[in-house]
Amino acid sequence: MPQNPARLMPQTLARLKGSRYQSLKGSRYQSLKGSRYQSLKGSRDRSPSRVARAFQASVAAFQASVAAFQASVAAFQASVAAFQTSGIAAVQASAIVAACFLAAVPASAQDTTPQPQPTVRDVQVRGAKELSEPAVLRAGRLVVGEPLPDTSEAIRERIEHRYHEEGYSFARATVMFDVDTRVLTLTIDEGVIDAIEFEGVDPKLARTFADEFALRAGDVFNRARALHALDALLRPTRGAIRRSRRTFDVLDRNGQHVLIVDLREPAGRFRLVPDLGDREDWFSSVDGFVPSLGFGAAVFNHETFNHAFVAGHISIRSATSRAGYALGFERPLFGRTKLFLGGELHDLTASDDQWQVSSAEASLAAFGPRRSYRDYYRRRGVQIGGALRVHPQVELLFAWRGERHEPLQAETDFSLWNDDELFRPNRAAADGRLNAVIIGASVDGDGFDRESLEATYRRHQLETPFGERLRGPDNDHDLTPRWRIDWTSEISASDALQSDFDFSRHIISGRTRVALSRHQEFAARAIGGWSDGVMPPQRQFAIGGIGSVHGYGFKEQVGDSLALLNLEYSLGWRGGLHGIGFFDLGHTTIRQNQTLAVQGAGRPWLKGVGFGVGIGDVRIDFGSRLDAVPSSLQVLLRFGRTF
Repeated sequence: MPQNPARLMPQTLARLKGSRYQSLKGSRYQSLKGSRYQSLKGSRDRSPSRVARAFQASVAAFQASVAAFQASVAAFQASVAAFQTSGIAAVQASAIVAACFLAAVPASAQDTTPQPQPTVRDVQVRGAKELSEPAVLRAGRLVVGEPLPDTSEAIRERIEHRYHEEGYSFARATVMFDVDTRVLTLTIDEGVIDAIEFEGVDPKLARTFADEFALRAGDVFNRARALHALDALLRPTRGAIRRSRRTFDVLDRNGQHVLIVDLREPAGRFRLVPDLGDREDWFSSVDGFVPSLGFGAAVFNHETFNHAFVAGHISIRSATSRAGYALGFERPLFGRTKLFLGGELHDLTASDDQWQVSSAEASLAAFGPRRSYRDYYRRRGVQIGGALRVHPQVELLFAWRGERHEPLQAETDFSLWNDDELFRPNRAAADGRLNAVIIGASVDGDGFDRESLEATYRRHQLETPFGERLRGPDNDHDLTPRWRIDWTSEISASDALQSDFDFSRHIISGRTRVALSRHQEFAARAIGGWSDGVMPPQRQFAIGGIGSVHGYGFKEQVGDSLALLNLEYSLGWRGGLHGIGFFDLGHTTIRQNQTLAVQGAGRPWLKGVGFGVGIGDVRIDFGSRLDAVPSSLQVLLRFGRTF
């Protein structure tokens, strides 16, 4: 084992002093004494004076040698002392460095044995109302009787993340663990709102919004519910007031949670988008492919929300190289009881068969398998009219229409398949000038405040006299019943209105869709129509086939009056897989003094029955005539609700 340098130095010094010093003293001194002294002694006899001088010189030289030797010994002792001092300092420095190194090593490196987490004896959850206590424990991965799964900070983050996923954006959690009692306490602040303020709008309007907002002081903030309530609040403004990017924020003011709702007031808006199928079918047998653009411009009124709206449409019919267009405006007046006034110039390819199939379905049927489910005619002219909204759910409609009707025929032979077949002949419309007055009313269970400016403008053009399809549910949990009633009367008098047509047609339609449960739904539609005078072919009633009575040919019955009933029952997931059972009943009649050159006109009641399988709004219907099941089976692919 190496010895301590502090103990080694004196021993070394003693040995050096004893050995080297005695060696020098014994050898060198004796040599000088023996040689020089004998030399001096031998020479003394020759010359005393010279001997004396030589002796004195020798003694002086010897003394000088002894002094030099003593200086060497002193230098050596100093070197030994310096070495001894530096050795002790080095040892001390080494000890200090070692101590610092040991202090810098982490505890995990010094002791790699994992420390067990304490066992949770009990968990106390305070303040949780929106989420159940088991849900909070699952979020924190906490089990009574088992060790803590993680640090308090990690548990807090997991619980808050769970709340945020559920829409409680401002929820906060505090986690405390008592080591002595092994009780874990979770204190939840779910984000209760103490006050609500609206910013970015007029102060008077901000107070009105605060009074009408569904979210109140004392409620727990949930982002999804708050957005839904805010959209309902802003819907009557019809786009004049909108959410900002940072819609909601919470400020801590004097210990209170103040919800800030940030809004903005644009001066207006302009949209230019492709509107395939909006005003005209994007593909048909009479026009071929019809690319089109639509635009809408609005100037907002931030006080009464009576916005001026301008709408336009332009298209090119590829089969005839003829352009189509529509340009109109609308402006509401007054307060809660609003009067809408507007007008439009147009040159469009039109059809009265929009109630049977949608524009997308009609275009796809013609583009793909070469099936024509509409009869088209050209209408160009002007319409001036409006509506009086006497109640948020009730509107009275009126219009004067002056336009030219012209027949159209199939112009294209293109389709993806069945190119060896011909399109069904387009039923020719009567050519002439139509001047007519249209009156009507609409009652909607959802009200008309939910409509966009474009939807209201389109509805006021009275292009859907048989009624419009019901709006679908907002989500899978929306069980609100939907219902709507429409009435229109079109009167064209040859004498009073100087029209080429002399008739009157009246249509009443009603439809409803009721959720019996989350997985059951019942729907019904009833249409009744009658007329006077001589109706042109483009105004006659027709039923049969897709969109009316399953199992029959398209427009198998045509007449001057109509009665139709459709019933549907759906079972399954509303937004997913579901089955449908349906029953159809329809009838048309002809006045005795009028004949129609249509095969099958005047038939008895048409009855169809069948079932379908759907995913969402896409479904396949298997329908047959009630008196010819299954020989009359008809399979139809639908891309939307029938009504």
